[in-house]
Amino acid sequence: MTAKLLSGKEVAQAILDQAKKDAAELKAKGINPKLVVLRVGEDPGSISYEKGIISTVNDVDIDFENKVFPEDVTQEEFMATLNEFNNDKNVSGILVFKPLPAQLDEEEIKYALNTLKDPDAMNPTNLGKLMIDDARGFSPCTPEGVMEMFDYYGIDLVGKDVVVINRSVVFGKPMAMMLASASATVTICHSKTKNLAEKCKAADIVITATGRYGMVTPDMLGDNTIVIDVAMAQKKDKDGNFVLNEKGKKIRTGDCVEECAEKAAMITSATPGCGGGTGPITSALLTKHLIKGCKMLNGLL
Repeated sequence: MTAKLLSGKEVAQAILDQAKKDAAELKAKGINPKLVVLRVGEDPGSISYEKGIISTVNDVDIDFENKVFPEDVTQEEFMATLNEFNNDKNVSGILVFKPLPAQLDEEEIKYALNTLKDPDAMNPTNLGKLMIDDARGFSPCTPEGVMEMFDYYGIDLVGKDVVVINRSVVFGKPMAMMLASASATVTICHSKTKNLAEKCKAADIVITATGRYGMVTPDMLGDNTIVIDVAMAQKKDKDGNFVLNEKGKKIRTGDCVEECAEKAAMITSATPGCGGGTGPITSALLTKHLIKGCKMLNGLL
């Protein structure tokens, strides 16, 4: 059996199409959604991520502004700028890029971020709203992207046994809460879980996000298992050495090995040949959250 490949790009495009319509409706009322990115330093990964965000918001016709701080920025300088954008009525969303340098107090920053302008749920208050099913909160984009995947492909979660291989605050825990709210039965697993393979094989759905290629193998899956792999990893051989492509570069992948696509019923993964991953959905959801925040800030929700 070969798995049905689930496309994150298709899901993302559906989200972007709706966000573009919503942005146009707001602009017709004289309201312009706007995203601000706060970035410290010139980390190549952050710059690349920022370019992707700029492209996405431009496609949806959402305004964008970035503020780049030097590596030695003080807490006072950073907070002053954050509070300025918190109070700016023309700003509907703020993204604080991490990691932050050691001299900045991330705890103060994340609690200071305006909860209505927090599209990726950095402020723990939004995570608290998720716990009580408060629709005015925001969920972290990556786990919400998995829920969008289920919705787009009509995958019913009611009564399903779901294994989540991740227990982080940014993914595993909010993922479990969303699944439970959808009436799934959730088991959270991690590096110290006993009999992980048995738990996965008994599950209807396996969601993995460890960043370790080979974490999920075909023998861990049942014949009807749905696999959602949101990890970003680099391919290694059985001896733990990086596998290089024809250009001598490391191969990006997910947690699943390629053969999982021959065992699972449905699969999406960044692993080559396994559907393409959920990354595009995460970026698209930023636009959906910006629209939602903009509506709340303007009394339309």
